[in-house]
Amino acid sequence: MVESRKYERISFVSPIRYSINVSNMYNLDTMHNIGVAVNISEGGLGMVTDYSLKEGNVLIFEDEIEINNITAKASIVKWARKVGVDRYQIGSEFV
Repeated sequence: MVESRKYERISFVSPIRYSINVSNMYNLDTMHNIGVAVNISEGGLGMVTDYSLKEGNVLIFEDEIEINNITAKASIVKWARKVGVDRYQIGSEFV
């Protein structure tokens, strides 16, 4: 299988503090959590977290991410999968 990516991924291992808006039947809350980045590109971030993120979730980073001319404050989850007990891997695109 040939992989076609817009941007080259580079290894980037770092804790990432993020928040997302979560809703239930009665209200909208902001949830804060920490994940671990595993790679980064000009277009997005790969991360592992203990929270079951879903495609379309918007992540707001507590601290702006800056590495190799990449600066990001938020991203949208493009895919997510369970990789262990209470462990999830996601791919997100910077916005």
